[in-house]
Amino acid sequence: MTRAAALPPREKARQEEAERLDAEILHAISSGWSDLIDASRFDRLARDVFAHQFRFNPVYRQFCALHGVSAPGDVAGWKQIPPVPTGAFKVGRWATFPEQREAAAFSTFGTIQGTPGVHRFDTLALYNAAIISSGRRFLFPDLDRVRCLFLSPSPADAPDSSLVHMFAVFREAFGDPRSSFFLRGPPLGGLRLEDLFSALDDAEQEGESVLIAGAALAFHHALGALGSEPRRLPLGSRTMVTGGFKGALRETDANAIGSAIEAQLGVSIDHQVEEYGMTELSTQYYDERLRTAVVDDGGRPRAGFRVPPWARVMVIDPGTGAELGPGAVGALVHFDLANRASAIAIQTSDVGERTADGGILLRGREPEAEARGCSLAAELWLGQG
Repeated sequence: MTRAAALPPREKARQEEAERLDAEILHAISSGWSDLIDASRFDRLARDVFAHQFRFNPVYRQFCALHGVSAPGDVAGWKQIPPVPTGAFKVGRWATFPEQREAAAFSTFGTIQGTPGVHRFDTLALYNAAIISSGRRFLFPDLDRVRCLFLSPSPADAPDSSLVHMFAVFREAFGDPRSSFFLRGPPLGGLRLEDLFSALDDAEQEGESVLIAGAALAFHHALGALGSEPRRLPLGSRTMVTGGFKGALRETDANAIGSAIEAQLGVSIDHQVEEYGMTELSTQYYDERLRTAVVDDGGRPRAGFRVPPWARVMVIDPGTGAELGPGAVGALVHFDLANRASAIAIQTSDVGERTADGGILLRGREPEAEARGCSLAAELWLGQG
């Protein structure tokens, strides 16, 4: 019997360091929102992740050198970590691990015709833990299991979609056995309307709460198809809308979608949750309307998307890179500990502002920014791409 070849020293060191970092990040995520990461601990862990990425990702190391950072020690605090633009994921390989260690890869739908970006993972443990932690807090704080109706293709039909993967994790962690996906995958695309309407009718007749989740454009089509036959879903039903309409062929006001959900499905505004995320991040952000309604006894929810303890968001002047204070509108830079295997700091083309209590308000996209996001994926799935 031959023994497996020993790992080269550099790869052995990389794996050991990755395992150590993952254990600490997983502990932070699994502690959820009850054991918040203080400023000094986040700073130390963020710089450790950055140093790991600097050592083991030559593409990122070259990028840092172009931005005046020639060694991890040049970064005195997490705010100084050079952020990678989301568009960079279209070129180069933004990963700290060799190709044979790749466990998953999700593609962006950035631009209707352009090359997609790719976010690569050597493990989905951090990603899945982040999905479950925030999902439990903001979507399922009062329910252990619920029937989930996903306005997306199944994982088998869209294996490279981070949104579909998130829904698959929801189904496993929170969904009951009748949870299902209601969009056909490409090339045919389109909603399985008859099946969706049957599921809505079942919920209405049986008094069974449901979650309906999908991209805004998919909701637009489903609600339009309901037409003059609205449903009144049982108390406790909820929706999760993501993606907005950035760059989509059809622009629809977010408030109009909320009003339509209430009118066509009977789901009140305080049970409609908005989610903000992107393929290049492992962490998602939610508003806290539903949580406030069901856990805080109908108190007033704080404005904006809430940033999880294992992440930070800066608002910067896109021209100078200088940090802007609460209320000032600028480009968003995300620092995500769960992005251990790619790039911890991501600069987007989204424009927003920080609230005084740490929330994030989206204010659109930078001028000339490319069309991208979940609604572009929905266009493809609906057969409109």
